[in-house]
Amino acid sequence: MKKIDWQDMLAQGRRRTRIQRIVAILIMAAVLGYVFWYFFYASTPEYALNQLQQAFKTKNQATIEKYCDMESITGKAYDDLTRDMFAHDSDLTTETKVMFETFYMKIKPQVVSETNSLILDYIPYGQWATPTGDNILKGRQLGIDYEYLVERSQFRNTEFMKIDSIRKTGSNEAIARIVVKDSYTDTYFTLNVVMLKRNGDWKVTEIRNYRDYLDFLSPIQETGLKNYIQATSDIIEKYGDILDSQQTRFKKLDKSSDGILTASMRSTLVSYIRSDIIPALEKRQHELDNIPVNDGAQYLASQRKESTRLTVEAWRHFIEALESDSPNEFNMAKSYQKDAMDIDYRIDDVVKNTAISSGKTSTIP
Repeated sequence: MKKIDWQDMLAQGRRRTRIQRIVAILIMAAVLGYVFWYFFYASTPEYALNQLQQAFKTKNQATIEKYCDMESITGKAYDDLTRDMFAHDSDLTTETKVMFETFYMKIKPQVVSETNSLILDYIPYGQWATPTGDNILKGRQLGIDYEYLVERSQFRNTEFMKIDSIRKTGSNEAIARIVVKDSYTDTYFTLNVVMLKRNGDWKVTEIRNYRDYLDFLSPIQETGLKNYIQATSDIIEKYGDILDSQQTRFKKLDKSSDGILTASMRSTLVSYIRSDIIPALEKRQHELDNIPVNDGAQYLASQRKESTRLTVEAWRHFIEALESDSPNEFNMAKSYQKDAMDIDYRIDDVVKNTAISSGKTSTIP
């Protein structure tokens, strides 16, 4: 009996030893795996890019800031974007072009800083916020149309597709080839993204061929834009004449000898706006909506639609102001009208830049 117990104890001891060895091997493997992961993978540009890709999917702002040098990326992209902005405008003298370029350099710090804030706000929601309140980028406070500048950057219509390759060009530098797609034209392009190793982490610092990307997309988008402008020119011209005559008629109805509108005059104005002005705006937009939007014309089409919406809203608030004699409604009407006018100026810029790129002028709004 004692012999059997002794043998059982020896057997149990051997089993414990084997288990302990297995556990030790597993722990050692885990430690070695961590060491390998940390020193051979987590410290590679591949790891940083994969982390970034995942962070954009999960909207992880902290990780994006960790692996992106936002100030460097945006600053260099701004230089590329504004460098040749006036190069093809034959209406500008060399001195004027230099003046504009100098101006863009002066406002660069404010634009880059506020743009980075807007990008970080974009990450959690996936929507580009329009500067509001006292933001210096709101409207044209800096002397530029910031909204149009963002559009020309191609930021909002560029989609990430895949990481093509990564190669080190030095101990602390690497180039990643990133395939992207322009959602306007379904055109693919490979961006060369510069990564630098700083304090143990690889960071994206620059899109080296960003200017090439802009130059590559520009003629493709402009072809669709020119076709759309031509296809809608008759509509724009027809309703331009109609709306101009309506505006003349409105000014006559809105005029009084003492500057005060009688109840009868207010009623006539309200009736005219409802029966003629608003329907003309809506009919024009309906006809524009029936024109196919070619590649590259999406932005212009959307801006025209938004202008119509804001203008109609302005007239509706003006009607309410006339009927209720409400100062608040008058102010609302003015606010909507101002926003619509800002978009109309932008539409003019889009059309003008398209005409300049084709080497001819145009007056189509």
